[in-house]
Amino acid sequence: MSGQPTRAGLPPEATGNTLVARIPGQWRAFFAFLRHPALPDRADLSLRASARALPPLFALDMALMALVLGSIGLATSLGMKMPEHMLEELKLTPLLVGFIVVGAPIAEETLFRGWLSGRPGHVLAVLALLAGGLALALVPSPALKLAGFTAGIALAVLALFVLRHRDAWGWFQRRFRWFYYGGAALFAAVHLTNFGGGSAAMLPLVLPQFMLALILGYLRVNRGLATGAALHILHNAAFVGLMLAAAS
Repeated sequence: MSGQPTRAGLPPEATGNTLVARIPGQWRAFFAFLRHPALPDRADLSLRASARALPPLFALDMALMALVLGSIGLATSLGMKMPEHMLEELKLTPLLVGFIVVGAPIAEETLFRGWLSGRPGHVLAVLALLAGGLALALVPSPALKLAGFTAGIALAVLALFVLRHRDAWGWFQRRFRWFYYGGAALFAAVHLTNFGGGSAAMLPLVLPQFMLALILGYLRVNRGLATGAALHILHNAAFVGLMLAAAS
């Protein structure tokens, strides 16, 4: 099936021995995936494959970020007024930094890409966790909050265990392109709230999130959720590092 791992769990063009040699191959594999997104039955979860894929794709993420931020900086220098980011109004305490760098990426990867494998166990687990999170946020009684959240986690673990041998649904694989691009667009749109609301005119401001989501979706289905979460953590760490450097 298209998208299945090859030697060492990598596309043939991405099997160089050095990081510099791997970068063009990994980039070519990713851009080829963008043209024809294909969902493999299983991701290659080997540490070797993840370690080879992560640095080149993080380098690509940083290059794309630099391009977008440079464009925003140019627009600002030409007199365009940019809306304030909500983080500009918050004090970056160690606890908040820890949440942004580690907590938020893990939660977002689970919610936005945990289901992207198309496997029944993964989809049901995400739905169970979402239900538990909603109970935590909306149920007034503290006891019921805890009960609902605990039940959500228990059902997620049960779904993962009972359905662990089930492959992706065939209909999901056939329509994977729509899920892949639609999920990336939703991820970007949600980040409009970082600017205190959102409108169509502000969509260019979440281009970095859209491009990041495309890379993370590629990693999720080919290298597993943990590898995508690792890249997301690196991305957020770089972003927070820039903010702290600017503030100082």
